[in-house]
Amino acid sequence: MKRKTIQPNRPWVCMLTLFSMLASRSESSKLFPRRTKLTWVNGIAHLPEHMGDPTYVISTAFGGADVDYCHNPSSMTSESDYIGFVKDGIQASTNQMGRITPEVDSLVEHLRDALVKVGKSGRVVHIAHSQGSVITWLAAKRLNAEECRRIEIISFGGAAMICTSEFPFARCINYYAVNDPILNVVPSAVKALKSGFSFGGGLEQEIIFLASRTGDPVTDHGLLNPTYLEALLWEGRRYQSLYLSPLGKMTDGAFIAPLASSVCWFPNFAYEVTRRVFKAFLRVLLLLRDVFRHIANRVFDPEKGKYQPVPSLA
Repeated sequence: MKRKTIQPNRPWVCMLTLFSMLASRSESSKLFPRRTKLTWVNGIAHLPEHMGDPTYVISTAFGGADVDYCHNPSSMTSESDYIGFVKDGIQASTNQMGRITPEVDSLVEHLRDALVKVGKSGRVVHIAHSQGSVITWLAAKRLNAEECRRIEIISFGGAAMICTSEFPFARCINYYAVNDPILNVVPSAVKALKSGFSFGGGLEQEIIFLASRTGDPVTDHGLLNPTYLEALLWEGRRYQSLYLSPLGKMTDGAFIAPLASSVCWFPNFAYEVTRRVFKAFLRVLLLLRDVFRHIANRVFDPEKGKYQPVPSLA
């Protein structure tokens, strides 16, 4: 396989373009969209070692954004622990009846921490799957209206529907595979499915039914299986178009990705390392620019900043 090479002059052209865009960042707020934080909570039967793959896939689908997960612990001690699996199902059923469990309190704290990280004008994008949607629904009852308005909810195969008619979230979207077994315990979703996909009442717009990609109901319920994965990838593209800076996307496409492909390291590792190095390099240059600007102002305009006495009226 031939390895791609970068022409010597191209990175410098890209860097000059980036710096010119940075210099004019105050003129275009679109270059620096609002701060966001991605979070997700899992369904039943997830051991701690199961959290890594979904977190990586979500991050990749959402343009490499950092993802914080809130682990909904399982009673299972191993993947073959069927008694623990049954216990998970019983707990999920009690959650559906409104029972508050420690997992709910953990998610409330998790979401509030994320809101602090993004600030008052930021946005938290929260993904929930299966029982995680019930836990999110219960956690929403603990959040105030101002907190909800800064959170988007994306639910996949949720054991509870989450809608803006109940909570003032910035956005709610509920994805269901038409043959997902979870529909048997979500009557409101079944009612919407039987309505013939008609729009009205402010509720159906927040539910999207997906045709099965596998034909197997159990497989279709999985977050990383083809049916829900396709919707997850679409949500990732939406997130990138709304919340990722064009500057960052241009940097990735024009400089970092080609550079990573030209080195001999493992590709994902190379990409991540070069991305972080380049971002750090940009920060250093911006800091130096501010220092030189300050020095220049002191040298060429020494009177600026000095105390100017108020003229006497006498």
